[in-house]
Amino acid sequence: MATKRKYAYYIKGNRLAIIENGSGSGLCSLSGYSNKTTCEAAGGTWTENAISSEYGQYKSPIISVADGLEIQYAYTPTYRIETSNDVDKNITQYQSTDGKLSIADNSSAYINYATTYALAADKYIVLKKAGKFNGLHKVQSLSNNSGTNNKITLTTEYNGSEAVWTNFEEVPELYYVISVLQDETFELDLSRYHANAVVYYLKAKMAEDAGDFDRRQFFMREFKKQLEKGSSALKRGPYIVQGFKSMT
Repeated sequence: MATKRKYAYYIKGNRLAIIENGSGSGLCSLSGYSNKTTCEAAGGTWTENAISSEYGQYKSPIISVADGLEIQYAYTPTYRIETSNDVDKNITQYQSTDGKLSIADNSSAYINYATTYALAADKYIVLKKAGKFNGLHKVQSLSNNSGTNNKITLTTEYNGSEAVWTNFEEVPELYYVISVLQDETFELDLSRYHANAVVYYLKAKMAEDAGDFDRRQFFMREFKKQLEKGSSALKRGPYIVQGFKSMT
């Protein structure tokens, strides 16, 4: 009988994470084994439960959690890929360098990322088709690994092997022309309803600062109406309208 696992989630700002109850139990790759000794004796692989020092604590899972959560309409833009044509598909492997994620073109091509794509410290890249490393990363340094500047060390923390390079399961896509949200000049992808809501909110704050609380109340009502319209536009399914029979 498979070991039951207990999960929960927590929210911090706009980030959400799955956590697992650290009961100290584990899971066998073969069915019918509930402890490590009998599992491994039968040729199975035993995976420990979430790392925990006390029973009942919730910690980060150390095995994959598939289909754990479904999230809709929760996109918060932090970067923008300026052009999908500026993409490198030569990254082949990854490893850890002093606790940081390193990726490299360890094929025979040995792309020089300093000269070919003008990458340097403090620049940003986005990885796709890179498994658990998908997303935005900041470059810490470039260095040589058989080739010249073919190794990119990122500021992303990674405590994997520092001695052995690991192959990616797919061919990653590295986008290097990126705009990152840093100040008010970044363009936010807002719907028309939400853009109107921002305008009404600012007008309400200006009226409040001027001591005109009647106008403040009016603009806050309009602000909430726009938010409601934005939420209504996301509803799925048919809209049913009730008709009335005329009385003649």
